[in-house]
Amino acid sequence: MPRTIEQPFDAANIPGPKMAMLLEKGKPVALAVKKAKHPLLIVGPDITPAMIERVKKFAEKGVTVVATGNAIVKLTQAGIKARYSVLHELANYLSDPNWKGFDGKGNYDVVLLLGSIYYHGSQALAALKNFAPHVRTIAIDRYYHPNAAMSFGNLWRKEEEYLALLDEIVSEL
Repeated sequence: MPRTIEQPFDAANIPGPKMAMLLEKGKPVALAVKKAKHPLLIVGPDITPAMIERVKKFAEKGVTVVATGNAIVKLTQAGIKARYSVLHELANYLSDPNWKGFDGKGNYDVVLLLGSIYYHGSQALAALKNFAPHVRTIAIDRYYHPNAAMSFGNLWRKEEEYLALLDEIVSEL
């Protein structure tokens, strides 16, 4: 029987009645990215070398990558071209429907979050949920983020399962 609700990784992170739709497959994420006019992947510092390999594949598929925290060092060392931003400033930029984006082509319509420090990512997603209705947020992190529109469940102990979901997304793009 499929799960219909997930508990936030941090028990205190209960944002109210509107919580993220739980994703158990990668295909809905891939479909959202394919339909997007301007997708963005936010990569935080809580990433592993295996996750970096998946980020490289997202970049190869044309998804704009922005690093937060010290993720820029890890991505640069891996040869991934990424922009840099402070996560909370980026949430402010994304909340502005008139922001031109990193490439001058306009604001992003689908934002993926990967490798964030949980409490930082949660707050950024809360800001986007409440102040950026034009942005669809999808947490493809190892933790359930209730403030996103869609999120994977808590997979922090299941690295193989988590990486398989990321592979499924990339293969469908």
